[in-house]
Formats: sequence, C-alpha cells, structure tokens
Amino acid sequence: AIDPLDEIADICARHSVWFHVDGAYGAPAILTTRYAKALAALARADSLALDPHKWLYVPVEAGLVLVRDADAMRAAFSLVPPYLRTVEGVGGLPWFSEYGVQQTRGFRALKVWMALRYHGLAGYRASIEHDLAMAERLAAAIQAAADFQLFEPHSLSIVCFRYVPSAAGRDPDALRLDALNKAILEKVQLGGRVFLSSTVVGGAFWLRACIVNPRAQEQDVDSVLDAVRDAAHAIVM
Repeated sequence: AIDPLDEIADICARHSVWFHVDGAYGAPAILTTRYAKALAALARADSLALDPHKWLYVPVEAGLVLVRDADAMRAAFSLVPPYLRTVEGVGGLPWFSEYGVQQTRGFRALKVWMALRYHGLAGYRASIEHDLAMAERLAAAIQAAADFQLFEPHSLSIVCFRYVPSAAGRDPDALRLDALNKAILEKVQLGGRVFLSSTVVGGAFWLRACIVNPRAQEQDVDSVLDAVRDAAHAIVM
C-alpha cells in the first residue's frame, strides 16, 4: 500500500516534524506513469530509505538513505573520538562514518552505480512497468480461479491471495483455511519452483507474491498458481 504522503507531509510541515519515507521497495515505481502521481510527494521528504537490491535489481545487499540536509544527518550521527579526528580542510572527501552508525564499510556503492549506468531511467521504467504487468496478470488469474481468493485492492507488484478449496464452501473455517495456506507456503518454498512469502491482514493468513524480476515471463507467473495447487492437493490428499 502507498500511504497518503502529501497529507503526511502537510502535517509534518505544520508541526516542524522530520518527514521520513520508507520507500525501500516501492519508491522506484515513481518512474512509471501509473504511480508517478501517487509517489510525487517523495520530493517533499526530508529523508528516504531505499533498497536498490529490491526494485532496482542490484545484487543483495544494498541499502541507502537519501537525505535532503546532509548537515542534519551529520549532526545526528557524528561522534568523532580523537583518533579519528582530522584537521579541518584535510582528508579530502566527506568521512561517511560521520553520517551513519557504520565505520568501516565495503564498496557496495559500486554495484549500485553500475546498475544505474546500465539500466538508465528508460531501462528502469520499462522493467518496472513489466513487473507491474506481470503482477496484473497474476491478479487476473487469481480472480478468474474458483479455488483462489484475491486480497483487494492489490498495489504495486505485490499480490496477496490464498487457496480456498471448493469443499470449503462459501463460508470456510478461518482457522483451518489459515492452517492449510501455511502448510501450502512451506511446501511451495521447499519445492523450489516458485518462491512466495506471507502476510497477515485483518487477522487472516495470506500468501504473498512480489514480482521484482525484469526477466519474469508469463509462464513464470502462470506457474505460481500451478505450484500452489499442486502443494494443496498433496496436503489434502
């Protein structure tokens, strides 16, 4: 889901509160026509968390935070003991250890830079649009199936759903349905064909598909429901 960012930004501005946005997964969707307006308020954030290893397709792990006012970040984290102190004007580039809790760090920025150079804005826009289309395909297949229930509305490239056997009728037992889908999830994950995660919404257990692979094809998406059905049949039988 996408929070009402503009409204939250207004409240933060009114009360002089720092406006931080957790865009670890979804922020790159601002590049798409569909979500550009909903995410436009990212421009008002004081800071933004973003995980390039999610929807920017960078190998795990790569997390970053974008901050409007670098001095505020330094004031919050800088704690420089004498053995790390340098004379003002000496040392070249900023000491990144003064902008976060980490001292020594690897060169993870290189793979982020390379990915940005390789894909470019147009490449990322096309890939993310493709992921959205694959998620729409999965959601449509779930809606059309008598033995699945779709959690609506679905947002971005995340699709939540659950298996509901026809024998359960129109008013299935909630605890049994949760137990069945938990067992299905374990079997699917161990099966190696597709990978699903889970979530709990409204007290109910749901399977969760998140498509963040630009190489995902229609047959890959179609195989999700096949894998879930096969797992369900193996459990029930």
